[in-house]
Amino acid sequence: MNRSLVVAPSLGAGIGRPDQIRLTGKFVSGMQAYIDRWDGPVTVLIEPDYNEHSGNLDDVWVRLDGLPFQVVVARFDSETAKQTMVSAGVVMGGPDHRMNHAAATCRDAGVPFVMVTEYSLKTRLQIVDADNMVFWRRWRRRLWQMRQEKATVASIRRAAGLQCNGTPTFEAYRELNANTLLYFDNRVVRDMIPSEPGLASRSLQFNAQRPLRLAFSGRLSPMKGADHLVKVAVSLRQLGVPFRFDIYGDGPLAQSMAEEIKSHGLEKEVILGGVLDFASELMPRIRQEIDLFVCCHRQGDPSCTYLETLACGVPIVGYDNEAFQGLLRICPAGQAVVMDDWVAMAHTIAELAHSPDELLKIARIGLAFAKEHTFESEFTARMQHARLLLGLRMNAASVSYASDHTL
Repeated sequence: MNRSLVVAPSLGAGIGRPDQIRLTGKFVSGMQAYIDRWDGPVTVLIEPDYNEHSGNLDDVWVRLDGLPFQVVVARFDSETAKQTMVSAGVVMGGPDHRMNHAAATCRDAGVPFVMVTEYSLKTRLQIVDADNMVFWRRWRRRLWQMRQEKATVASIRRAAGLQCNGTPTFEAYRELNANTLLYFDNRVVRDMIPSEPGLASRSLQFNAQRPLRLAFSGRLSPMKGADHLVKVAVSLRQLGVPFRFDIYGDGPLAQSMAEEIKSHGLEKEVILGGVLDFASELMPRIRQEIDLFVCCHRQGDPSCTYLETLACGVPIVGYDNEAFQGLLRICPAGQAVVMDDWVAMAHTIAELAHSPDELLKIARIGLAFAKEHTFESEFTARMQHARLLLGLRMNAASVSYASDHTL
């Protein structure tokens, strides 16, 4: 029986170099997890991308002959893409508008299609609004998203199974498909997780000599609320909270944030640390030096940041987007404040600074949750889910064959 797996990501493959394509480091490591946990050949079906950069912080150029998986670079609406999907054992893809036909194509060919979702309609509309574009363009994009939602719902109904990254799409779509799995995407392997929060071994008295250590990591863009981070710092200073705020990442707001830090005289308190290597630099620093993570995400994307921060034994104060709210309902390892209210964010941080026992308590809650949802455990669950769907297909084929050959 055909046990091949085809993965069709929304990420494009940068082309333009001989025998090489541009992917992201996170995608390549993620594909290795598929290979390690799937008992058959793995193929990536990916569209060509002619842009110089993908917009991600970890772009890498890789040789095709050096990858442990086969790559088919083709438009999703091409005959090549169709043949790649219908000849697979299982296909995994997302609600990309270029893939609206995929679930139906696979179903007609008897191939299980697994829909993988991340952004709910609410989150996608919030992302549109965060761009601050002119009214007519925002209205047109919002209308497009609402129309695309109808196609997404139809695909989920046709799919053999549904995998939801985070609670927003799980709660929105779980009733549409009988084979639905909730998971939390992250890059934390077991060896990265400490036995205790670092806060437990340090002085709990925050003062000028031992300020509260805050951090943010991610893309410095309006979508991630990076334009509110310095505002939070200004409010904290006004409240008299001793703090140091390390901001890691890069993006379109980096320069304006640097200027804002300087204009408020916050150079000693707020530090732009640039992009750090995830495993060797960022995770150890968050784990060893940070007391509280500040997350001003203005939309409900199921960011890896949440689980990766909890895995460091660090609690989170964040805006009450649907992803963070959903996580807190399962794991109360932080506190949510009203969206776009950086003053409320500062007050909540101040309250935790004066309640070190509460800070340690929620840090331990988050750490325990992260231990149950490591990269290994989440990926294993996803592959078991896909194998279950393949098994259902194989059983159906066996029953059909026996029925056709019954005398």
